Amino acid sequence: MDKQHEDSEENKARPGILLDSDEKSSPHHRHLHHRHSLGYPLPSLVELHIHLDGSFRHSTLFELAQKKGLHLPNGMEPTMENFLPYICVQSVCQSLAEFLEKFPFFIPMVAGNVEALERVAYEFVEDQAIQGVLYTEARYSPHGLTADKLKAQDVIEAINRGLQRGMKEFFIDVRTILCCIRSHPQWSMEIVNLADKYRSAGVVGIDLAGDEHSYPLDPHIPAFKRAVELGIHRTVHAGETGSPESVRQAIELCHAERIGHGYAIIEDPSVYDLIRRNDIHLECCLTSSIQTNAVAKYIPKDSEKQEKHIMLHGHETTTTLHYHIKSRKEVWHPIHHFARDDLNFSLSCDDPSVSQITIEHEYQHALSDLKLSPAQLTQCVFNAARSTFLNDNEKQLLIQRLLAKYIPKQIMTDHFHDNMISNTAFTKNT
Repeated sequence: MDKQHEDSEENKARPGILLDSDEKSSPHHRHLHHRHSLGYPLPSLVELHIHLDGSFRHSTLFELAQKKGLHLPNGMEPTMENFLPYICVQSVCQSLAEFLEKFPFFIPMVAGNVEALERVAYEFVEDQAIQGVLYTEARYSPHGLTADKLKAQDVIEAINRGLQRGMKEFFIDVRTILCCIRSHPQWSMEIVNLADKYRSAGVVGIDLAGDEHSYPLDPHIPAFKRAVELGIHRTVHAGETGSPESVRQAIELCHAERIGHGYAIIEDPSVYDLIRRNDIHLECCLTSSIQTNAVAKYIPKDSEKQEKHIMLHGHETTTTLHYHIKSRKEVWHPIHHFARDDLNFSLSCDDPSVSQITIEHEYQHALSDLKLSPAQLTQCVFNAARSTFLNDNEKQLLIQRLLAKYIPKQIMTDHFHDNMISNTAFTKNT
């Protein structure tokens, strides 16, 4: 599809609440801002890598589980305290595969239930709004939520209803990305067709998710080539626990415009340069990259794991957050390379329910522990904004909304401010 036709298709009206900078007044909107803690110094956020099917509220899952007659292993009493270890990661996993073992326990609480799907989508919008997220792209696998009771399109329509209701009440903009799953290549072409069908209903792209080690990319290539022909945006999980070559293949064979995670690129200068030269966006997730053991092999030997106690939904949890380098008295992560070299990357939660985190927590972690500056974190937000799968007009409107919130706060360097105003920092080459 040629660029002119693609832009024409993209600029058709789509549902969304990309408001002007003088946002509409609403009791819900005022209530949300009252609850927003501003524990980090950024007024508004953009989140690109968050799995809707990894973002369900613990309280909602527990309620739905009780309705299904919750039975915990070994005859344990079905309390929230006993329930959480089965749906949340408690410490660092041995692998991504171990991290993903949580999903088969809680997905059945929601899958195949139209009312539950609509509810969790609505709650997702509220939770994002409470945290100060202005725009987000929620990804999920429609096939993974059918429970053999619904069609994939039934799942999409139920989720869309919940998202639309939430957007009308909480005045943020949410679009969706449909996930192909590495272990189920038979779904991938249908995902592309569904993304095309629901393009005017807020679906902005497709993703390829799953275990890189166990399942190859090859069976999904035809679907991604078809997505290119249809002008459907593409992101791919690659270089999370896989090799730099996985990232190269995602770009060259699947024509990925963004890469989910991508930490492995620090192993191969040629792939690193490929990312830098093409301004390909890296969707980075700090806590999950530790919990899945994705970045452990890159950690300097002179380091130790450190844990922090955090409160989430009224429950104290212990989450291993980072590796501390003794000799340098700092926390280390591959994104230090990305920030140093001014790569196009941003921060996201990945699966906040499983990791027991929020996007506020991730930015505070980057600020306090990784010692990224407020200006660098601001850059992350605007990197995300210019790398969204919105059409050009919507993208510029989002950037203008962000500018209206950030410039009065003066959370940026003069150089960065000049780049923003000139717009060169935001217009992604296509």
